[in-house]
Amino acid sequence: MNEQTGRSPIDAQAAIKLLFPDLSLLARLDQMSVAAGSRVKGTLAGKRRSSSLGGSQEFADYRPYAPGDDIRRLDWNVYGRTGRAYMRQYWDEQELTVHMLVDVSRSMSYGEESEHNKLRFALRLAACIGYASLTGEDRVTARLFGDNGLNRELEPLRGRSSLPQLFQFFGKAMPGSQAAAQPAGTGSDFTAQRPAVLSLDEALGGLRGRPMRAGVTFLITDAMYETGIEEAILRLIAAGQKVVFVHVLSPEELNPALSGELKLIDSELGSGKDVAIAYPLLAQYKQAVDQYREDLSRLCGERGVQYMFISSADSLTEVINRELLQHGVLRSKT
Repeated sequence: MNEQTGRSPIDAQAAIKLLFPDLSLLARLDQMSVAAGSRVKGTLAGKRRSSSLGGSQEFADYRPYAPGDDIRRLDWNVYGRTGRAYMRQYWDEQELTVHMLVDVSRSMSYGEESEHNKLRFALRLAACIGYASLTGEDRVTARLFGDNGLNRELEPLRGRSSLPQLFQFFGKAMPGSQAAAQPAGTGSDFTAQRPAVLSLDEALGGLRGRPMRAGVTFLITDAMYETGIEEAILRLIAAGQKVVFVHVLSPEELNPALSGELKLIDSELGSGKDVAIAYPLLAQYKQAVDQYREDLSRLCGERGVQYMFISSADSLTEVINRELLQHGVLRSKT
């Protein structure tokens, strides 16, 4: 389902202010592009030189015609001279397709007023990756998925001129934006009261949610799903994706400052539980979080997926330099 109408408008300039509190980051991103990796092949002519033969306009070589070949690439001059059919081949300057899947479930929105809100961080990170992709002349798609029936998708974009559309798409979802703050009943997907989806694969739409083009997929989520994580990863791999699993947790989730007798509310289900919190319970909780991160990292490693853990307290500049560049997710254009 494409992006719906009926939302409060947010212009590109307002979206930029929400997504890029430090505008100097844009100049840094101008020098970067998404690294395809050896697994991914582009599908359309672009600016990314490949060692494979494809469909750009720079001639490479001839090869004999084979049944099923596109006869528009037949060299009729050669055929007229030799009586044999030969196909023209060209060096493929491939266009990479970059898919961004951003989790906007209730757990991502927890602590909306917090400086380290996970959803705000995830959308800003996605905007950075999208900016580097579009200025690098790659193709970009984006989808917001969650547990309340939300499944908004942005039409595929190309080129720097598409940046305002990308920023508006993510800006509308930002906590505190006019579009995201509509009260229930006004048509906002973000406030619709629907049953929580506890499977990541289901939240992504299963078979229907797979990207249509091979490329690089950034899956940005807090991974707070009971099931479906491995299934979702396998579906993306089967769709020809190089998957980058970006696991985001807030500092409050990593080191909760809780004590005493409290009632904790599940942000996904809305159910509560009375607990008495003391140091032994907090230590057990932290151990469980560390174990879950290790399990996800191992699962991704076994499937050839790049796993990155990020705290929403980290600065975007640090994340781009420390995680994306150093681990080869982004690369310098020069």
